[in-house]
Amino acid sequence: MSLTAKALFPCWFLPVDGENPSMPLPPWKKVLWVDLGFLGDTVHSIPAIRAMAKAGVRVDVMTTQVGSELLALVPEVHRTWVVPLKKPSPPPWKSLGMILEIRREKYDAAVSPVGSDRNLFCTSACGARERVAHLTGKSSFLARVGLTRKLPPRDRAQPVFSQRLAILSDLGWTGGDPGWSWAISAEDRTWAQKIVPRPSLHLSVNAASTPLNEWLLDDWAITLRGLWEKRPDLHVFASGTGSERESARLGDLHALVQDPRLNILPGRLSVGRLAALLLSAELHLGLDSGVLHLAMSLGKPTVSLFRDSVGRPGWAPRGPSHRVLVRPCDCQTTGRVDCEGNRARCLSGIKPAEVVQAVLEALPSRPGR
Repeated sequence: MSLTAKALFPCWFLPVDGENPSMPLPPWKKVLWVDLGFLGDTVHSIPAIRAMAKAGVRVDVMTTQVGSELLALVPEVHRTWVVPLKKPSPPPWKSLGMILEIRREKYDAAVSPVGSDRNLFCTSACGARERVAHLTGKSSFLARVGLTRKLPPRDRAQPVFSQRLAILSDLGWTGGDPGWSWAISAEDRTWAQKIVPRPSLHLSVNAASTPLNEWLLDDWAITLRGLWEKRPDLHVFASGTGSERESARLGDLHALVQDPRLNILPGRLSVGRLAALLLSAELHLGLDSGVLHLAMSLGKPTVSLFRDSVGRPGWAPRGPSHRVLVRPCDCQTTGRVDCEGNRARCLSGIKPAEVVQAVLEALPSRPGR
C-alpha cells in the first residue's frame, strides 16, 4: 500500500518534471537518520527517509522503540538503532555502547530533522563524515559543537513531513515526494477485518505527551451518544498504549457509555495491528497524538481536537477529508500552566455537538445515499 502526500493533498505541491524521485545529493551511500521522537514524529520522517532510499542511499534510523516498530512496516529502512527513551528517559551515557557500535558503521552522513539536544548529541557523536542537523527550537551550544552543517528552521506553518523533505532540498534534493508506503502483514489485516464490522470509527481519548491535550471523558460520552442518535449503525473501537493511566481512562469511558457499540481493545496493540485497525475503520476520531498522524498517513479521514500553538499548523492534518477543531490556549501564549487537575480549559471550549457534526461530515456516505 503506497500513499503519496501529493495524492492526499495535491494543492501543496508543484509538478515535478517526470515525477523523478532521484535527487543529486552529495555522494552518500550510507546515511544515519537521527529522529528520537515517538509515533507521530516518526510518521512525518518517512517521506524523507523513502526519498533518500529511492536515490540509492542505504538508510538506517536511530529511533525509539515505538519508532522502530513503525519503521518495520517501511521496506526502505535498512536497519534501526533503538534508544530506550521513556518517562523518565535513561541518562545518555547508557547509550554509549550503542554509539560506539554505530561509529564502527562509518556512515557517510548523519542527518537529524529535529534540533533537540539529545538528537544533536547523537548526531555529533555517531562518527559520520558529515553531521547535518535541522535546528528547530532551542538547543545548547555544546550539542551543536560536533555538527558539520546546521540548517535553519523551516516554516512551521508547513506540514511537518514537508519541512523534513525541505531539509533534503537544502542538501540538493529535487525529486518528487514519495509519500508513505506500508507493508502491513496479511495476518494483521485479517485480524482487523475479523473484529471490525462496518461501519466503524477508531477512537483515541488519550494523549501520551501530556494530559493537557486531552478532552473530558464526560464530553466523549456525550459525543458518542450524539453520534448514535444520528448513526445507530456505527461501531466505535477505542485503543491506548496499555499504560495503567490510559487503561483506567478507557475503563471509565466504558462505564460512562455502557453501550455494546463501544469496543475497548485491551492492552497495547502492536503498531502493525493498530495500522490494520485504522485501515479497516471509516474514520479516526481523537486528539493531537501519534495515532492521528498514522491515520492521516494511511489515507483515512480524521476528526481531531487541538490546543492552538505556534507549531500546530504543521501537525494538524489538512485537506477535505480532515476536520480539525482548535481552541486558543493561554498556556501556549503566556508559558504559564494553571489548568486545574491537568485539565485543559481551552479544550473544554469544544462542545460535543461540534464534534458530532464534524464526524458526520467526515464519515464516508452510506451506500444508497
